[in-house]
Amino acid sequence: MPAPSKDTNRYFEEIGEGETYSVEDARTITEADIVNFAGLSGDFHPLHMSETAGEESDFGERIAHGNLVFSVAEALVADMNPRSFSYGYDSLRFVSPVPIGTTLSVHREVVETEAYNDSLGRVVYQYEVTDGEETLLVCKHITLVERRDAE
Repeated sequence: MPAPSKDTNRYFEEIGEGETYSVEDARTITEADIVNFAGLSGDFHPLHMSETAGEESDFGERIAHGNLVFSVAEALVADMNPRSFSYGYDSLRFVSPVPIGTTLSVHREVVETEAYNDSLGRVVYQYEVTDGEETLLVCKHITLVERRDAE
């Protein structure tokens, strides 16, 4: 079942398991992204920054930082619900390398909902990032959401 929109303003009780939201061919990773992310993060690993190292690697070319791909994907599909906040991430895996010029598609699905305490519910989203064919990144995003009954 599709989510009502990317960003919602909902209580825990209004979010159901199986709910999905996807964006296709939404964002291309560029040279500028990699350079800017290296400067911001301090991660200047040769696989990201050196043409020679990239070409001589098993990947055959430079690749994007996994955390860059994760950050872009999160921005594309995260529900900016003012009644919720991020509790963390589990099972983050960089499944396949992401070369410069890769265009990302991202899918999210609510895979778990449960009461957390008297005022909050716990909602777990499964994210999958692809290049349209191959899976590039997966993770679970755990959020805590206000319960309607708590007001």
